[in-house]
Amino acid sequence: MSALRALRAYTDANDDWRVDLLLAGVFVALGLIPYVVLDSLFNHLQRNLTVAVVTSFIAFLSISIRRAFPMVFLSVTSAALLVQVALTPVPGVGIAVVPLVAYTVARWVPGRRARLVVVLGAVGAVVAPLRWIVVPFGFGQPVVTVAAILASGVCVGVVVTPYALGRRQRDVVHARETLLEAEAEHSRTLMSQREHEARAIEARTRNQIARELHDVVAHSLSVMVVQAEGGYALATKKPEAAAAALGTIAATGREALTEMRRIVAVLREGDDASEPYTPVPTLADIPPMVDKTGAALTVTGDMPDVPAAVGLTAYRVVQEALTNVLKHAGPRANPHVHVTYSPRGIDLDVVDSGLGARATTDGVGHGQRGMAERLAALGGTIEAGPEKDKGYRVHAWLPSHAGASGRIDA
Repeated sequence: MSALRALRAYTDANDDWRVDLLLAGVFVALGLIPYVVLDSLFNHLQRNLTVAVVTSFIAFLSISIRRAFPMVFLSVTSAALLVQVALTPVPGVGIAVVPLVAYTVARWVPGRRARLVVVLGAVGAVVAPLRWIVVPFGFGQPVVTVAAILASGVCVGVVVTPYALGRRQRDVVHARETLLEAEAEHSRTLMSQREHEARAIEARTRNQIARELHDVVAHSLSVMVVQAEGGYALATKKPEAAAAALGTIAATGREALTEMRRIVAVLREGDDASEPYTPVPTLADIPPMVDKTGAALTVTGDMPDVPAAVGLTAYRVVQEALTNVLKHAGPRANPHVHVTYSPRGIDLDVVDSGLGARATTDGVGHGQRGMAERLAALGGTIEAGPEKDKGYRVHAWLPSHAGASGRIDA
């Protein structure tokens, strides 16, 4: 049953059996039938015609399974031809299948098992000439000996040559399959790398958006809360100061809404999405941003012309530092921002006299991590922590020419 299932699976998946069956019919039609006709015309030269015909027919018929079961093909033909050699005094037409057997086994049988056909061919190359040449004409005659040796050489060539061609074809096909497999593996590797790169780009983009969202929302809300509290306290004493506070709140809210719309546009899908988000704050925007928070500002040196990434990073570092002051330093923090421009880089120093180590937060939330990531991407450094007496300090430095390409890395 297992052989039948294997044959059924082969015929279902492969049409080669049709070709082999046709080839078997060709051998019978062009080999066996003319052999019988010629034997009758020349007064029955083959004295055991029935044995020769039956064994040849079996050998030819087994061609139909040569690619499905090459070792079975070898076994059947070897047995049939062995019987033919043993029982017939002259060669039969069945020996015509020998080259095909040698090629088939070499082509489709892997490993050392394929060499069995060479061994059997060598045995046949000795036995057949002995049976059909030496035995009928007697031993010891030089002519007979030479004829037997020549016949053996021909038999060996009939086996070895097709065998070599079959192994060569097998090696060529194997090499081609190996190459195709290597190309497929290379394609899979490239696809995997592209997917990895796409995920990395997506992660960087989302990290950038997350940092921008945190900086914009946290800073704007902190400024609005401080201004609202101040305006509420001054509403009855100095109405004009309260109006100014309300104006600052409104302006900060509008700016925050504009930034929020542009950030959300990146997350939207579809053709109607707004233009891609590109942060715009620069070094020139630091003074008005500091002024809104009520902090003091000291600028040393001339403002340089720097890439967009450097300007944005400096702005966000100062913004986040002041946001933390407004949120955690207490009402009497008195923050002071020192910005120093030099040929090598930009030095940012934000100090306050607030709660410092007594603050309810540890100062290592998303904002400080975002500052560190921004600076690290451009080759900058940051030091942040409470002062010995009171207050908190954020000191950052970044090179002026980092990110000269203008790319804003996440």
